[in-house]
Amino acid sequence: MKILQNIYKGMGLVSQWSGKIVSYVVLALIVSITFEVMMRYVFNAPTNWSFSLSYMMGGAISAVGLAYVFLYKTNVRVDVFYSRFSPKGKLVVDIIFTCIFFFPLFFMLAWVFGKDALYSFSIHETATESTWYPILWPYKTVLALGFSLAFLQGIANFIKDVLALAKGGEEPW
Repeated sequence: MKILQNIYKGMGLVSQWSGKIVSYVVLALIVSITFEVMMRYVFNAPTNWSFSLSYMMGGAISAVGLAYVFLYKTNVRVDVFYSRFSPKGKLVVDIIFTCIFFFPLFFMLAWVFGKDALYSFSIHETATESTWYPILWPYKTVLALGFSLAFLQGIANFIKDVLALAKGGEEPW
């Protein structure tokens, strides 16, 4: 039991750090977009790098932030039904839907984005939608890492939920 608790806490620590890192990327995205708007509308000199940087930072925020979201279970639910269940019933629902939807989806996302990042690295892929032509493998690697961290946090949450259900709906540790 202590080993599972340490695994859960260790993954939680990784997810917390990913959330902190993403919060700084959000600030960088705000600065980048503000700079672009100022350059475009005040100085009439738009940048050629802002769009690429903005979608890359937005994708990184979305993917890497998922582990933090799953750690604190702040993802969107249909609370009309879920809120009416007992703590034990909520755990059963969480376990069932984790097995049916979460594990297959996030395993495939991590796998596909991981393969895509390796392929992008191997061919030295660049983004062609701007004149800046940034390399894409770092961005795709961050996406793969984000979905992998979310998958690992989902495994940790699943272990905790199963143990809590075994204890009758109470916290397992």
